[in-house]
Amino acid sequence: MKSLIITALIFAAFSTPVNAETLTARDIVEKMDTRYTGDSSRSDAQLILIDRKGRERVRDIRLYTLENEEVEKSISFFLSPTDVAGTTYMNYDYEDGRDDDSWLYLPALKQVRRVAAGDRSGSFMGSDFTYSDINGVNTDWYHYELLDNNASVDGADAWLIESTPKTEFADKVSSETGYKKSHLWIRKDNFVQVQGKIWLERGGRMKYYSATQLELIDDIWTPMRLQMVTVRGEEKEHASVFQFSNTVYNEHTDETLFTTQSMQRGIQ
Repeated sequence: MKSLIITALIFAAFSTPVNAETLTARDIVEKMDTRYTGDSSRSDAQLILIDRKGRERVRDIRLYTLENEEVEKSISFFLSPTDVAGTTYMNYDYEDGRDDDSWLYLPALKQVRRVAAGDRSGSFMGSDFTYSDINGVNTDWYHYELLDNNASVDGADAWLIESTPKTEFADKVSSETGYKKSHLWIRKDNFVQVQGKIWLERGGRMKYYSATQLELIDDIWTPMRLQMVTVRGEEKEHASVFQFSNTVYNEHTDETLFTTQSMQRGIQ
């Protein structure tokens, strides 16, 4: 499954008419996951970390993606503030179902390290998003059930779908995501997931996801704001927001940008 973050850059589908009555829950998820998302993209983003008292920390990022028939590559350069400037994260999402390859460069260590599968349920750069949210997961790992064919989000018609891990993949899902199950609200007009509810395995916590401020950029519906909120019981613990700007699709991107050498060099 395409990641929440990368599909936020390119969280899109051309509005092609479909016979909604014939679609199964899996059909809907597959259409969300496999829609055309551009051959490449570039975007600026602010990652805003919000604590329980409402205090904010802001991190500026430049993101790139490049996709072909074999792999979708993404790279995120952290530009500021100084405590994270120079940090770079890169992921290869293979189309043949192989496990992703992920790398993190920390300038203080002057070292690129591979992110192990068991670490992907951890927080991405101190945010409420996990590495698996960034990377995405394999849709074949899950059962999908259509809970509501006539849901609505902010006045838009949507499907409500429940996602639970298949028995044979339960351990893998647990290790890589830390999630028990999810509810996905997917808009009927463009197959954008605009809302989510996620049950965490540990700590009695839940997460609430939203994708808002949709803009049509080069015929691609693009949410400019992603939010993930973590709650425990009735109490909001913290939240994170990706706010995107200057998004450009199908601009030529050099393949050499997506290398460990580029991670260490940073943006030239």
